[in-house]
Amino acid sequence: MVITYIKHSCFCVELERHVLLFDYCLEGELPAFSGDKKLLVFTSHKHSDHFNVGILQLAETYPNAHFFLGAGLRLNEKYLARNGITIDRDAYITNLYKRQECDYEDIHVRTLRSTDAGVAYLIDCEGYKLYHAGDLNCWCWRGEEKEFNDRMKREYEAEIDTIRGEKIDFAFVPLDPHLEDTYWMGMSYFMQAVGAAQVFPMHLWEEYDTIGRYKANEGRAYAEHIVNITAPGQRFLFGLGVIG
Repeated sequence: MVITYIKHSCFCVELERHVLLFDYCLEGELPAFSGDKKLLVFTSHKHSDHFNVGILQLAETYPNAHFFLGAGLRLNEKYLARNGITIDRDAYITNLYKRQECDYEDIHVRTLRSTDAGVAYLIDCEGYKLYHAGDLNCWCWRGEEKEFNDRMKREYEAEIDTIRGEKIDFAFVPLDPHLEDTYWMGMSYFMQAVGAAQVFPMHLWEEYDTIGRYKANEGRAYAEHIVNITAPGQRFLFGLGVIG
């Protein structure tokens, strides 16, 4: 398995028969991979740092592509036409809403409700279980009312508890430095309640030193599972470490 960090919350996961692409908004370079593989594109929500309608044009290069669009991204035919997208919507797009499950060919997809917009994904593919949080996070902001932050914490923890006990191989979880002194809360609750063999911090706004700070402080107990990301385009081949 090769995992490539593209940028922000976008990762590309290349398996033997499938390529999974998460929250690509046309920023950052995609790695090269065989067009014979099935390209599965997952978009969590419509925010511009997670989605660009132009990703649907990947179907022109990869006819084996399929797109999973989270809540709030039900794109009609007229909208697609205005944006120069000519693919058969029904053939290439699956819309998913919060707390929904579906089987697509030989993979299983489950969604969680985001605490911001859209969904998070839990995916079974080729014997691996992967979790991509999208914007499901504990968004407790300095300056917000205590009532808001307390509600946010409760809602986040309740949603993560719905996957408690899952044996996740690879997880992509926000560790957003813009939250300042609460940046660690979402990651730590995920690790405490669920965890994963390998966890990729994301939504870092390219402030990669946030990872080291977390591993040395609030995340010390989980440090061995947290992957160090240092730059866009970084690639990881599991069993051999960073390959580029």
